[in-house]
Amino acid sequence: MTQTMTGTGERQDTDAAAGTIARRAVAMERLRRIADPEERVVAYAAAAEEKVINLGIANNVLLFQLLHDNVFSKVSLTEEDAKYVAPPYGVQDLLDPITAFLRQRFSPGIDPAYDVYATAGGSGALESLAFALIHGGVLAPGDRVLLPAPFWPGFLWCFEQRPGLKCVPARLDGNDQFTLTLDALKRAYDNSPDPKPKLLVLTNPHNPLGVNYEKKLLEEICRWALDKQMHIVSDEIYSHSQSTGTDGFTSVLSLDAYATAPDRFHLVYGLTKDFGLSGFRIGLLVSKSNNVRKVMQGDETWKSLAWFGPLDSLKTAYVRQLFGTTKEPSDFPATLMKDYRKNLKDAHDRAATTLKDKKIRYVGQDEQSRNAAQFFLLDLSAYLDKKFPEGLDLLYHEIDPREALLEAYLRNDAKVLLLPGGDMHCPRPGYFRLCYTADTPDNVNTAITDIAASLAKL
Repeated sequence: MTQTMTGTGERQDTDAAAGTIARRAVAMERLRRIADPEERVVAYAAAAEEKVINLGIANNVLLFQLLHDNVFSKVSLTEEDAKYVAPPYGVQDLLDPITAFLRQRFSPGIDPAYDVYATAGGSGALESLAFALIHGGVLAPGDRVLLPAPFWPGFLWCFEQRPGLKCVPARLDGNDQFTLTLDALKRAYDNSPDPKPKLLVLTNPHNPLGVNYEKKLLEEICRWALDKQMHIVSDEIYSHSQSTGTDGFTSVLSLDAYATAPDRFHLVYGLTKDFGLSGFRIGLLVSKSNNVRKVMQGDETWKSLAWFGPLDSLKTAYVRQLFGTTKEPSDFPATLMKDYRKNLKDAHDRAATTLKDKKIRYVGQDEQSRNAAQFFLLDLSAYLDKKFPEGLDLLYHEIDPREALLEAYLRNDAKVLLLPGGDMHCPRPGYFRLCYTADTPDNVNTAITDIAASLAKL
């Protein structure tokens, strides 16, 4: 009797285990079918049965309490907010104080009536720009876009999926720092098939390298791009994310090259990163191009592109509380950025110290200039050829198999999510992006410690 019951229990345990394995296999297959690697990270974290620390996605939790106390808790909606009243790219009494803020950081010449358009996220701003240049005859589907690599994987969807452009990575190889040079861009341009790239996309500060680009380098690159008849896009969404007292940021809108052809420069900003509002998806497209103005504002023959990804009434209510209005602009954004600089420095320094103590290398760790944005690009290439446990669930099928195994191992053993460099067109395998603002400093340091412990087992 007892033996029979024990046998039945064992069969039940075996069946339950088999069912768990089967469900996990189905769940992993669903996750692998998510095209965007960052979205895959988010979906895995949401579905994980065990607690994981997600440092693979570019979130910023450092300002939540300040935002809660000064913005979230004070927003009230009116009957007008439930109606169609505002232009989809932002009502003017809101764009005015936003532009005043942008002028202080990027250029005093930004015109709030013609140059600034709000969109549903920075990705919406980038895609809208691509469509605007296509509609204006500057670009055509199939044209190429030159991007220094590694780069944010979302650029591929913004430029390729619906606009039909083709991204050309300019691989920053040759040393362990992945330093941007004009020569690297020239090589990628010359090696690109015809038609040659017509759009250059810069990210400054850089994601995932965490570096500001010097004015001299930007001048050289932009003058070369203009000589090649390219338009220039600068993604400056991390411009306030400076973790040292020295602010090394230079906007392309402040360059001498910009003054020679302002209609060929386009800037993308947003409130998702510096302001810690990723979930709000608020982007800003800044451009003096008549092509951009037409498609973003609309005219008698063209519906504003912002209509397809608008700054809706709910977002407007929160942004109005944050920035104020034309009649009552708020000084809170400037105050918030001062507090953010201190919080960011503390988080950066704690994480950097722990990485050093645990002997985990990252790109640029010996350079003082690598202090911008919200990332460490970890160099774990020494662990690529280690022997990993059997049965790891691979989440990334499109990258070097060794890198995919290492990611799976850290996800399974350390319970930490990182974004593999292969999904950012990193020139070599073994690099992983760690976003140190994606969780509290205590949790980030716990994650780094757990990563080091897992690596030590290999």
